[in-house]
Amino acid sequence: MKVGAAFLRLSETAVWLAGHRLVLAGAAALVTVWCAVGTALGLPREWHLISSITGTLVTLFLLLIMQHSQNRDMAALQVKVDELIRSSPARNHMIGVERLEAEELARLADNKSF
Repeated sequence: MKVGAAFLRLSETAVWLAGHRLVLAGAAALVTVWCAVGTALGLPREWHLISSITGTLVTLFLLLIMQHSQNRDMAALQVKVDELIRSSPARNHMIGVERLEAEELARLADNKSF
């Protein structure tokens, strides 16, 4: 299996898991137990520091994985929309407008020509 295919599979699995409602409940329960045990046992401040660092790293990891998934989904959606434009009597110059600058998009929105 290629690295790209493995990463894609990992990405899809992570996004699916992150979006599941039981994962949120499990994470909340884990954090609650972690803090309660740390407070009850009188563990040092490092106990809470480790939880903060871990939470930050997990959040960053999920952010990057979800951004990758969203970018891939948007690219696929753009290909589908372009194909619909090509197969319809619509104006074909609308294909690829997502790459235009903001001013050019505003002109298009006002139905002015380039």
